[in-house]
Amino acid sequence: MVRRYSQFLELVYFLVDIVLLNVSFLIAIFINFDRISKVSDDRKFAMLLVAVNLIWFMVTTVTNYYKSEKERRTGYEHLVFRFLKVLAFQVMLTFTYLILIKGYTFSRLQLGYTYIFFTVLDLGWRITFETYLKRYRARGGNYRRIIVIGTTQASLNFVKEIQEHNEFGYRFFGYFDDPEKSMVEVEGSLEDVQSYCRKHNIDEVYFALHPSDMSEYVDDLLNFCNDNLVRFRMVPEFSSYISKQFKKVNIEYYGSTPILSIRPEPLDNLYNRLLKRLFDIAFALLFFIIIGWWLFPIIALFVKLSSTGPVFFIQKRSGEGNEEFWCYKFRTMKVNAEADTKQATKGDPRITRVGAFLRKTNLDELPQFINVLLGDMSVVGPRPHMLKHTEEYSKIVNNFMVRHFVKPGITGAAQANGYRGDTTDPVMMEKRVQYDLWYLENWSFWLDVKIVFLTVWSMLKGNENAF
Repeated sequence: MVRRYSQFLELVYFLVDIVLLNVSFLIAIFINFDRISKVSDDRKFAMLLVAVNLIWFMVTTVTNYYKSEKERRTGYEHLVFRFLKVLAFQVMLTFTYLILIKGYTFSRLQLGYTYIFFTVLDLGWRITFETYLKRYRARGGNYRRIIVIGTTQASLNFVKEIQEHNEFGYRFFGYFDDPEKSMVEVEGSLEDVQSYCRKHNIDEVYFALHPSDMSEYVDDLLNFCNDNLVRFRMVPEFSSYISKQFKKVNIEYYGSTPILSIRPEPLDNLYNRLLKRLFDIAFALLFFIIIGWWLFPIIALFVKLSSTGPVFFIQKRSGEGNEEFWCYKFRTMKVNAEADTKQATKGDPRITRVGAFLRKTNLDELPQFINVLLGDMSVVGPRPHMLKHTEEYSKIVNNFMVRHFVKPGITGAAQANGYRGDTTDPVMMEKRVQYDLWYLENWSFWLDVKIVFLTVWSMLKGNENAF
């Protein structure tokens, strides 16, 4: 029954997407050509519309886009990201089709309008529908009946999680384990599982015992689940040898062997690294084209007038892989012998008047867009520290060096959340590192965009820690 419901949802998703895609195409024609009747008898538009539909069907089929098994356990960010990945393939294949078709010329503006409207309409309806489904499940609808075999700490945590998030749509029916060894009350022993599943129409079985201790039982249970269309899942217990600080793990396959990574790293994926690098380059170039070309000379003039010395302050910083690189900033201090060893503090006499303004507004960091184009830095990432501080904090702040798994950034999650300025307090530094590690484990394209906007907002309203 559950599978039939999932297939029904998949069909609904596909049909609505096709309708919205065609509506977007027609809206684009109306905007681009004023009247649909002008092109209704043109065979090339009919051919293009058929191609767009076939390409969407092909792309979504190959990528399993409509498989809804994980949708109930994921957030809107995942939904948006999956859509944009599929849309990227759709656009690429559509333009490939246009290149291969000779003899016809199409308006790129027409396709641009089509996919802009499709993005807005499709994401609008999917987010609205997923919100409805979550609320419907939270009220007890569209739920899945589950049982858990084994009362390990991992299985207890799992049950607690699904009970706290009723929007996932799971209804827990009970544990099955040896009553004498179980840590909690059980519905029955291992021998009762199959009869209980039949009686209560269980949809999913979660196995939390070590299969090597009962291989024959696991084989029999797997066969039962396969024959009765019950999904079999495993809840691994590794909390005994993995620290509690690792709240997530990532599973990779080396051939047929599953390997657990104690920390998910989205930027370890080549596609994600490429996406982030393209964003960095595009953002940096856009900055120089719109702002940098006129703002840099103005700031440079004021820096020169404020005190003798160079316009730029160039210092070695710790980068990705703890590799050293030359970091560029506008000079905000008088030339001094302690620049590479002593951090700026509030009321520091070395800071010039112009420098104080630049530091307060973050304008002193703008030359680091040069570092972004050179590939030493990213727009968003952990802030780079001078070599001396890297050496010092690596000894007293737990997991400090992990932040060097990614490129340093002009701004970061810590800065967007108000942690900037003086880092001489180890407690404040630990807070920064926590944000940096969270960023490393939860990176997404939209998270970078969010952090950029939060940083701009912070610059506009001011920050008391900036000096």
